[in-house]
Amino acid sequence: MDIRSQSSLLAAIVGLALGVSMVLRPQRARVATLYGLFAGSIGAFHFLRFLEGLFPEDSGAVGRVVLGATIVVGSIVPSTALSFFLEFLNFSPRAARFGQRMSLISVLFGLGVGASPLATLLQARVAVSIWVLLALSFPVWLLLARMRSSESRIDRWRLMYLAIGAGLSIASSALDFLARFDIPFPTLGPIVSTLFLFFLSQTLQRLRLMDLHELLGKIASQTVLAAILAVVFVVLTAWVERNFTLYLFNTLVAAFVMLILTEPLAHKIEERVVAIFFRQRFAFLESVRLLQRRTAAVIDVPQLAGAILDGLNETRRVTHASLYLLAEDRPGFRLLDSRGPQPSLFVDAGTARALVSRTERAQLIETVERRMSELKAQPLEARKAREEIRRLNDVRGAMQQMKAGITVPLVGNDRVLGFLNLFDERVPEAFASDEIAAILTLADQVAGIVESSKLYERMRERDRLAALGEMAAGLAHEIRNPLGAIKGAAQCLDPKSFPEADREFVDVIVDEVNRLNGVVTAFLDYARPLKQSFGPTDVNEVVTRTVRLIQNDLPGHVQLKTELPDGLPRVDGDAEQLKQVLINLMQNAVQAMEGKPGTITIKVQRAERFSEFRGVETLEIWVIDDGPGIPADQQVNIFVPFFTTKQKGTGLGLAICQRIVKNHGGAIAVQSRPGEGTAFVIRLPALPSEAPVPETPAPENLTPMPGTVQPPPEVQAERLSRRERKKRKVS
Repeated sequence: MDIRSQSSLLAAIVGLALGVSMVLRPQRARVATLYGLFAGSIGAFHFLRFLEGLFPEDSGAVGRVVLGATIVVGSIVPSTALSFFLEFLNFSPRAARFGQRMSLISVLFGLGVGASPLATLLQARVAVSIWVLLALSFPVWLLLARMRSSESRIDRWRLMYLAIGAGLSIASSALDFLARFDIPFPTLGPIVSTLFLFFLSQTLQRLRLMDLHELLGKIASQTVLAAILAVVFVVLTAWVERNFTLYLFNTLVAAFVMLILTEPLAHKIEERVVAIFFRQRFAFLESVRLLQRRTAAVIDVPQLAGAILDGLNETRRVTHASLYLLAEDRPGFRLLDSRGPQPSLFVDAGTARALVSRTERAQLIETVERRMSELKAQPLEARKAREEIRRLNDVRGAMQQMKAGITVPLVGNDRVLGFLNLFDERVPEAFASDEIAAILTLADQVAGIVESSKLYERMRERDRLAALGEMAAGLAHEIRNPLGAIKGAAQCLDPKSFPEADREFVDVIVDEVNRLNGVVTAFLDYARPLKQSFGPTDVNEVVTRTVRLIQNDLPGHVQLKTELPDGLPRVDGDAEQLKQVLINLMQNAVQAMEGKPGTITIKVQRAERFSEFRGVETLEIWVIDDGPGIPADQQVNIFVPFFTTKQKGTGLGLAICQRIVKNHGGAIAVQSRPGEGTAFVIRLPALPSEAPVPETPAPENLTPMPGTVQPPPEVQAERLSRRERKKRKVS
């Protein structure tokens, strides 16, 4: 076997391996599939060239079949190359159509020659080879055109590297073709093509084009790794002479040893290459690894955010760093902590949705801007191009709000928990490919800690409520006995025996004892474990029954409206507890209107899904009033136990509502502006695979009966709940 056959076999093995490895990647993009076809076609072509060395044309029928197959596969290579580069460089549909026509001509030309007697004619083979080389020069022209139109100097350099690599591959393949006519040229085509394919594969596996330094570092590390594994194989097999069984056994052992050593060796070699040639990058990678070890046992999310952001800031490679987490009070993400200039305090779900992609784990601002400039330079007749420009505008807007050069979604339990953002405004493209990979690993760890922290908080809340319940039971017993004695003694007093000015104090004593007893009762309701009976629940039916129950007790100046669309899925919940939440919210709305005419609207709807990662559908129940609204400084504490703005309120009504909703796996939030009314939003996870529920007749434009002064919401809710239970017993 001569050097030409050996190099062809090497190129065939590496090309097929690169193509198969790219096709086997999970959730690959279309460009990765096209690369797999491109690399596979080059590998198949070089394998047939290797077979030509074993079966020459004059060796009989096998030689002629191999020759024809080589011509056919060689004519397919320009087709796969054009398809890949048109997708990789995101050219316009018109350029894609031109490339498809050229690819079709190349394939038909090769089939016409390779599958016919023309394959034996030297002139026909020369014509096919010239056509293939000319067709392969079209991707080089595409790279040069994209390089000239790029606004980024760094991108122009990287595209130039690709164009030079493609040109060298074509030129070396042409020289290999001339070597067939006994012209003394070294066999470089397979080697150069293999290096170019490796460059492309590394570029696709990163989030941006690789520069020359990254490529050389990668080639150096892979070369050292290959040399070490080759030494292992030679040591285990070279001493075996003619014993085929022993040679096969040693080959199997060598394969196992190489599989065991490949991953740790590759990691160590790459680490040493980076440490020798790229010291600043090595220091950043070491800092990120140290952060991962330092924060592995942290469970407190604010402490985690401070440690992560401080550690990244100390690397001197970051001027802006921030961490956003999913907000519980409204759809969107709230700033938890930041370093450098402060970004936006809140990013709504609609803005953040564009940052989440199934094919890209992170968004880079320079990649977004480069892609936008490429699309704007193209005609925008295609609907797909207009939609992509709109999406990229949303991505850029969100990243500008968060002051991010790279933003990584924190994904846990099939939903987006937040975003980790980094930016170095001093230089464009501040982070190399391996640094981006380290940031992604750090983000995965942060997402896992945030998810674990939420579970820990739920367990701690359960334990706290259990202890609070035990304390409340004893406290209520100790308080209620003296209260009963005080109330009994006050009621036994004869008001006529007191002076006229002091008679009202007896009534004050009785009223205050009753109020204190109500506070103790509400505290017990909040502290004791909820007795829940969960099951598939139609939310529309719960709202309808609640409205029918409360409408006759509403004052005449209040109008009640409902919006209950049919076809909504059910939730797993306790109808009685959900009814208690709605009654409390409606009574708060009535009291907020302070005797003025107004409207309370209750509507149920499907929640807008944040992204494809959120797998569970959510229902929303809105309780909206047009009262005076809630001041912003009070909204922060509105669900805190015992926080109240009412003179005789306990401050536990909304806390109990929040507890009930959280036990249903949902969330409750308030949206209010002074003078514009208030809206409470209850979000509950819907049951999966639910058929549409039949339409529930909803009362509309209810005319409530005029009423008197209403009792406190907690007392009225308990009274209505008892009345509803009595009705069920009678029926």
